[in-house]
Amino acid sequence: MSTAFANRITSMRKEKGLSQKEVAMNLGVSQALLSHYEKGVRECGLDFVVRCADYFGVTTDYLLGKQESKYGLLNEEEKYHLLENPNDGQIDMQLVLLCINFFAEKVKRPVDEKYGDKLMWSAAIAMYKLIVHSINKGHLKKDWFNSDIRNDDFVFQKIVDLIQTGIFVNDSVVIGQLTDSGEKHFPEAFNNLIASVENYVTVNAERYINTAKDKIDQIK
Repeated sequence: MSTAFANRITSMRKEKGLSQKEVAMNLGVSQALLSHYEKGVRECGLDFVVRCADYFGVTTDYLLGKQESKYGLLNEEEKYHLLENPNDGQIDMQLVLLCINFFAEKVKRPVDEKYGDKLMWSAAIAMYKLIVHSINKGHLKKDWFNSDIRNDDFVFQKIVDLIQTGIFVNDSVVIGQLTDSGEKHFPEAFNNLIASVENYVTVNAERYINTAKDKIDQIK
């Protein structure tokens, strides 16, 4: 097994702020054995690679150094083709997820190694809020999910809002202090995403403003 596995399990553990003892216990091995794996002194079996991938939430190909993407959203060639050549300047959910994935992996802040994780949690919370909203509006049925979603807990949902808002608030990051990923620019998909989102917000803002004006006129 290549040194990539040793380097990446060590890197993933440190990124998440976990001790060897904690990770070893959760993966069902001794701390000494995990230390040997991280140093490349001993090779592990494939079952341990799979356990590590599940534990850290990444692909086995990433841990083994076969792929640079942690999350395996398409292979590298397909992913970068879509990012550089988005269809007709439009965005769809697959492209949005690819942009989030790219951002989480490439935009690493030297003083905040968890920046990518914060981005993924922000996206996950946004999806969670959409599910809650859809259940409360009757568009989804709660019993379609195995989880006991706390959609009717007003206080809990307010806490969700506060956490989502605060994910990036306490960053002590200096803007522009990015690691050199070898990228001279962001892929073309980001230009389409930015333009599409700003247009969407502009159109909706105008709609809200016009609706408010109509209500004021009715009152008059």
